[in-house]
Amino acid sequence: MKLTIPKNELATKLSMVSKVVPAKAVKAILQGILFKVSDGVLTISATDLETGFVTEIREFTTDGEGAFVVEGKVADEVVRSLPGSEIVIEYDGISATFSSQKSRFTLPTMDPKEFPEFSPDVNGEEFVLSTTQVETMLDRSMFAAAKDEIMRNLNVVLWEFDSDYLRFVAADGFRLALAESANPYNFVGSFLLSLNSMKDFASSVRMASSDELLLRFDGRRVGFSFDGTQMIVRVVDAEFPNYKTVLPQEFRTRIVVEKNTFIEALKRVSIAARLGSETVKLEVGDEVMKVSARSSDRGEAVEEIEVKKDGEDMIIGFNPRFLLEACQHVDTENVELNFKDSNGPVQINPVDVEGYLYIVMPVRLV
Repeated sequence: MKLTIPKNELATKLSMVSKVVPAKAVKAILQGILFKVSDGVLTISATDLETGFVTEIREFTTDGEGAFVVEGKVADEVVRSLPGSEIVIEYDGISATFSSQKSRFTLPTMDPKEFPEFSPDVNGEEFVLSTTQVETMLDRSMFAAAKDEIMRNLNVVLWEFDSDYLRFVAADGFRLALAESANPYNFVGSFLLSLNSMKDFASSVRMASSDELLLRFDGRRVGFSFDGTQMIVRVVDAEFPNYKTVLPQEFRTRIVVEKNTFIEALKRVSIAARLGSETVKLEVGDEVMKVSARSSDRGEAVEEIEVKKDGEDMIIGFNPRFLLEACQHVDTENVELNFKDSNGPVQINPVDVEGYLYIVMPVRLV
């Protein structure tokens, strides 16, 4: 079987699909990507058994039909490195040769019959979302998810549809991120999707040329369809904490600060914090907030920042990284910090709240 494929399209599709290929796998076939030509369509598939990608290429020429599996990460790197605008793939039943102009790579193949079967068809609830909106909401939320896969119920992003809003929520026990938009769909429910699958999904959606994202949900799996690509994700069977219990209902102190000024101050003060207790102290007074960190044997850093304050003076400590990452995900020039008290969390959001907010738990000052 011989295929001739435009390089740009093949490289884009392989880059997308190869993201789900694990670096290490119990079975070698899981490190492979399946190429299959049938009925004039080339499908390229990969799965790690939790997440699967299937994408199509229709603009190509072939002299027959067939299927083969090659190591995914290698094929992706090979295609990106080849010169020219077209790539020729020749499969002889044993190996697949990728060539362009005077360059040629011959890769061993695996038996396509061993490739895991997974159905890209998800039957159930179905509605169309905006890829731009979903990408923005994921960017505003998933950074706060727990990175440790052992924390199964926090190494996820919660998709929550209530009667009014679609919300993405992520938390790691020390902070929480929430992004929301109007829910115009006739669906109320929720599901958890793993952080790794959401990272793969977000990077793939960025390549989408259409703003239409078809979502299907059958209770066990979620299917996403865009630009001739289907991504199937298993729902994580875990219980997400009741995040609403940590959302403050009232505040004693509210300040508005210029975002970049606060970020740069936190970065500088964090140098001292890393040498000591990994804590920065915020002292909120009239029109000024003092940001400081101290190490008993390495010294002290202090910054003073102009703020607009409503409410009481406040002294409270935080992990500076959590404050930094929250502020870096605020899109507006100014950022609002709302304090319940010196022992409670801070809520960080754009001024007047604009569809997203962040909660950071305090650290005891010593």
